[in-house]
Order: sequence, then C-alpha cells, then structure tokens
Amino acid sequence: MNQHWNHGRSETTHERLRDNPEEWAQYHTLYREARKGWAVVPYEEMIRWCQKRGGLVIGDFGCGEAKLAEALADRHTVHSFDHVAVNDAVVACDMAHVPLDDETLDVAIFSLSLMGANFTDYLREAHRTLKLDGRLHIIEPTARFTDRERFVRDLQSLGFDVVLDDLWKFTHFRATKTERQSRPDLELRF
Repeated sequence: MNQHWNHGRSETTHERLRDNPEEWAQYHTLYREARKGWAVVPYEEMIRWCQKRGGLVIGDFGCGEAKLAEALADRHTVHSFDHVAVNDAVVACDMAHVPLDDETLDVAIFSLSLMGANFTDYLREAHRTLKLDGRLHIIEPTARFTDRERFVRDLQSLGFDVVLDDLWKFTHFRATKTERQSRPDLELRF
C-alpha cells in the first residue's frame, strides 16, 4: 500500500481514497499495528515537542487519525489535513492545496506523510502557509533516503534553513522558513 501511495500523484490518491475510504482505514489499521513494536513513534515525538510550547498555530499535514490535534487542542490551534477526514476536526483535502491563507502557521508537521510522487508540492504548500521564521518538521524513515544531504540542500532551495537529527530508524528534519524564495523548478527526491 505504501508503494501505491508513494508513487501516485496526490490528486489521484485523494480521489481514490475519497471514493474508497476503506483503503485509508486499512492503511491506518496496519500502521497502528506496526508502531506497537517501535522504540520511537514519530507523532509522539512531535506531541512532546509541541507540549513544551504554547499558543502555536500548527498544520498537521497527513494527520491520519489526528493524534496531534487530540493531544494538543488545549494548548494550540491545530489544522489537520488528510485525504480522509477521520473526524470533524480534519479537513479532507489534497495536501498540495490546503485551505489556509498565506503565512498562517507557526509550525508545519509531516510525520511519515511525504507520500506521493509530487510530495514537493506539499512542502511548497507548507512554505506558503508558514509565517517567516515558522518551523517545518519532517520525520521519515531513514531507509527511504538515498542521499539525505541532497534532501537538505533541496529543502534549503525551497526556502528553509535545515538541521537533521537521527531518531531510532527515522530522520527528523527541523527547518525554519527564511526570506529566500523557493526555486520553482525544484523537485525533491528521497
């Protein structure tokens, strides 16, 4: 299922999941089972980071079961986006086009959600919706990357300053939106 979602364009995946939400539910059932054996659960790391802060406007791109909103709604404003809305707090949409104004977010989070052949469009959308000096967090399996340094350089070319950390089997990219303009021709790769 990951391969299917990773290689298709987001608009195609969005239409398919909108018409067949059972596929989305099956994916999240498998994900819930898989993470039982993980030493680090990425969304839990992001919850811990956010709980140390207050009053942020957060975009959770590819929110899945909306665990961030569930844990953080008392301290932050959380905008949750995914192909399927698990509850009324989630906006069902293609993450390449979220219904937010420019420079709305303090933090944009992608926790195991850079799926789709056009995932660069999601990151451009995060850049558009983040305020200047806003924070971008990306956590993905380290094994997905053929060249993490190139990925960092490409994120910089999208207009972010980047630091990366290793978290068990995951890489956590922490980035800050800068005044640099995003290169319109750039397509990131893993």
